[in-house]
Amino acid sequence: MIDKRRRILQAFSSFLSDYVRDLNHLSEDGWAVLVEGKRDESALRELGFKGRLLTVSSFGRGAAEALSGSKKVAILTDLDREGGVLASKFIKKLAQEGVKTSLAERRRLQVATRGVFLHIENLSRFAESEA
Repeated sequence: MIDKRRRILQAFSSFLSDYVRDLNHLSEDGWAVLVEGKRDESALRELGFKGRLLTVSSFGRGAAEALSGSKKVAILTDLDREGGVLASKFIKKLAQEGVKTSLAERRRLQVATRGVFLHIENLSRFAESEA
């Protein structure tokens, strides 16, 4: 049982490494990533994300200004119901300002976590404890 758990954790750790690498590639292509808060931002940085990262609180009505120069925004809110509601809200808000968005990265993480992790901020703790 312990070996099975260890294999699952190692596979998820490997997934996280690939996931962050892919987010960095998107960023190199002009994308920004939107997360809920500072702890989410810190977690992604600890995992190695080097690209443009914005928090929900970092911009208000001037979303287009805050995202100037970004081709598209990957919305990476928490994987719980509240995060889904927030993601929908920002898709609409950013669309009104002419900013393209994507939920594909959030969905990919949701599938990989299988409900084990709901909050982006917890991902770095997992990676640290399994490294």
